Amino acid sequence: MGDTGKRLLVDAAGKVYIEEFELPTPGPGQILVRITTTQVSAGSEMNVVRRRRQATPEERSTFAPQSIGYTAIGQVATVAADITNFAVGDRVLCSGNHASHWLVTPAEALSPVGIPQQFTIEKIPSGLSDIEAAFSVLGDIALHGVRLAQLQIGESVAVYGLGVIGQLTVQLCRLSGAHPIIGVDPFAERLTQAEALGASHLLNVSDGKLVERIQQITTHPWRWRGSLPGMEPGSGADVQIHCTSDISNYPTLIKAAADRGRIILVGATAGSVPIESNELFRRELTIRGSYQTGMTDPHPYWPWSRPRNRQVFHDLVLRGQLTVKPLVSHVVPYTDAPALYELMMNGGAGWMGICFTW
Repeated sequence: MGDTGKRLLVDAAGKVYIEEFELPTPGPGQILVRITTTQVSAGSEMNVVRRRRQATPEERSTFAPQSIGYTAIGQVATVAADITNFAVGDRVLCSGNHASHWLVTPAEALSPVGIPQQFTIEKIPSGLSDIEAAFSVLGDIALHGVRLAQLQIGESVAVYGLGVIGQLTVQLCRLSGAHPIIGVDPFAERLTQAEALGASHLLNVSDGKLVERIQQITTHPWRWRGSLPGMEPGSGADVQIHCTSDISNYPTLIKAAADRGRIILVGATAGSVPIESNELFRRELTIRGSYQTGMTDPHPYWPWSRPRNRQVFHDLVLRGQLTVKPLVSHVVPYTDAPALYELMMNGGAGWMGICFTW
């Protein structure tokens, strides 16, 4: 038996556990990365855990153990002789699962069936710490959502869900010139953090009357001629960015939108919820998902590929325009991971950005 590593898996019942595995031997065109830090993507990962815990016995019988995670920072441990743009010791970001090692095949990027986890690997600027670099993927997710919103200076924004992606979104909206920026969340500590990072108004979900409050905050002294009756002049958020996995608030987003308002769905969601189509139709609202499908390479009509967005994110952090350090709640050894997933299952209190060290 060769060298071994450690990794996290989720069993059929939704329990996270640690498994030992034999390290792969890199072949031609491959790079083995020794991982030092991985970051939790709470939305995607907790959807996997939650689905398994809520599944019926029959459904569970079909589940195999599953790896989780897609953001890993480490150093190149072994590199094939035919790869010349990476060397042993390079600090890199890759799309690895939560594990001590990850095998990358960069040439898979050219395959029509390749997926980013197989081929994504990028060098990290020397000025970024491993923890700062670990925010790169969630950072490019937030940045893509803000780009899709096509914000103009002075437009109003409401950000729903103030976890890591929501907090990054608040900062990016501020950098885009949005005002007011309304942070919406059920947890007081996350609202306070959003205010420190640029939110001009805070709304606690538990207070109720979100639609009325958003309309009051966004009322302007102008009104479209021929606009629908029943709304205060100019009221409603020009842009609303949904950064939570809760879909029950979709009707709220529609009612709280300005005429011709844009709603961007960034949070990892699943399921369905009834919505009233009349306002969606008559006020010409736009609802758009944000998932970055096919965003590996730039295109003349959409130059903001995921690698370019990550480069922009790195630059913003290095220049002090965007901060991630206040968003880190836990940096713990991977052996503590099962307990951290139990904490996350209990709701959003007591944690924010979680990184595992390997």
